[in-house]
Amino acid sequence: MRLLSIDTPETYKPRCDAELTKGREATARLRELVANAQRIEVVDSGQADKYDRRLVHLLIDGRDVGQTLMAEGLAVEWRPGPNAWRERLRAAISTYSPCFKACNAA
Repeated sequence: MRLLSIDTPETYKPRCDAELTKGREATARLRELVANAQRIEVVDSGQADKYDRRLVHLLIDGRDVGQTLMAEGLAVEWRPGPNAWRERLRAAISTYSPCFKACNAA
């Protein structure tokens, strides 16, 4: 499954250490939200991505987890196109990160 409408930093084949760190933070936060949930609801969109993963909304205690991750700076709104990951990095990684310039230039 893939959460619909959000984009998080990569943990599988990240472009730099800072992206990996932010991706791990997003993963840890999602796990925390799930572990502490009273109620979890998966709303299937009926669509799949190019890797055939189901595109879903995940509601935890009635709140869309994607919105929660975006509000906490761990995700950005998903946008198609080749520059989407640059937008993700700009939103998620401080310009003080030692590899921000390397990630942003790639």
